[in-house]
Amino acid sequence: MKRYRFMKYVTAIVCMSAAVMFLLASESYTEDEKKPVTPYGDSCDLCSKYGICKSVMSHDQAHRALMKYYHSKGLIVEVDRKNGRFIRAKVREKDKIVDIIIFDRRSGRVRSIY
Repeated sequence: MKRYRFMKYVTAIVCMSAAVMFLLASESYTEDEKKPVTPYGDSCDLCSKYGICKSVMSHDQAHRALMKYYHSKGLIVEVDRKNGRFIRAKVREKDKIVDIIIFDRRSGRVRSIY
């Protein structure tokens, strides 16, 4: 009789542990369902989707293209560094950094490095 009671408690503890683990696991996956701010391999509107621009953009043109690209998503772009044909920028939503990107001025590609 004592053995039956012991097994009853063990079964209850195992079931409760499984339920808690299920709840914790389901909460951790809710954040992964968000879409990325910068989809992989996306390009600005000034160049084609295949990375062909008419000419290499100036730093100012690239900054305006990035501002236009992210403004449509309700985000703000802050240029961090300009190095050769690449621009590194922080993408913000109000005061929170949501992405850090590298922009290729020759191909118009936007890559997330965050």
